[in-house]
Amino acid sequence: MLKINDLIAKSKNGTEIIVSLIPLNKMQNTRQDLKRIEVGKRVLLSSGVEVDLNLDDRTFYTSLNQLFKLNHKVI
Repeated sequence: MLKINDLIAKSKNGTEIIVSLIPLNKMQNTRQDLKRIEVGKRVLLSSGVEVDLNLDDRTFYTSLNQLFKLNHKVI
């Protein structure tokens, strides 16, 4: 996996974790062949688990009722 960078994510109760951003690639059909296109970002936790960002591009859930927030919006 290609890591973008290491970021600190904080939860409401003060827990901080270090995460990395990785590209979210999808396959696009062209006339000649299939291409991999980056359509967004995913979060890679230190445990190796990949989770999706929410629609606001700042928050994500690690498990049920465990919301974490990044300091900056992911572009």
